[in-house]
Amino acid sequence: MDEHIQAEELKSWDNEAQALDDNVRHLVAISAMASANRTSSIATVAQRRLDQLAQTSEKAFFIQQTREAILKMSCLMGTPKSINALTSLMSLVGPNSDLAQELANVPALRSQANYSYDQMRARGQDLFDGIYGRHAVTVEGKLRSLYPDLAEVVMVDCYGRLLGETRYLDGRDTELCAIGSLVPQDVPSQLKSHCLGAARMGATDEMVQAALRLAKLICTKRP
Repeated sequence: MDEHIQAEELKSWDNEAQALDDNVRHLVAISAMASANRTSSIATVAQRRLDQLAQTSEKAFFIQQTREAILKMSCLMGTPKSINALTSLMSLVGPNSDLAQELANVPALRSQANYSYDQMRARGQDLFDGIYGRHAVTVEGKLRSLYPDLAEVVMVDCYGRLLGETRYLDGRDTELCAIGSLVPQDVPSQLKSHCLGAARMGATDEMVQAALRLAKLICTKRP
């Protein structure tokens, strides 16, 4: 087992985040570790979940969910951390393994042929409005007042291209991963917004609190 994670630590994560299903618990943990730059531990945590799954198809689905979580969180924690996290994760997939073959069949989710700019912007706007609710217009206006290009990039690239893709990770679970990613960054305003956003996307209060507790546990121990 990774020298930075002990069995007792993993068990405590399970105990503190029982409101989250097994896959989501691991996704939130990995999102928090990536954001906290604990990337050396990501492979250990992902392997733990893979060992709990019997079928190659289940393992591939979890790996793809994890890739999506890490990619989506790049708009919150930065691309370098996402690259490092994905490198750790994909070290688990042997190049000629059945798992690698299964993953090779996953279609590109964000190719140019998939959506037009206008479709991507509409998808982003729908998600943005869903997360921020009655405050969406105010938040978007604030972004535009800071820099119009910022608002456009957030709406099209962050919410449209990244966060709005839901074939493997839906809006609720994406927001729970966002909580995991934001806790290590000490950004209380954004964290509050995404806790509320998770609830608007269908998460129960127990799920939101579980994600917060799990991320805070991870932040108490760094490599």
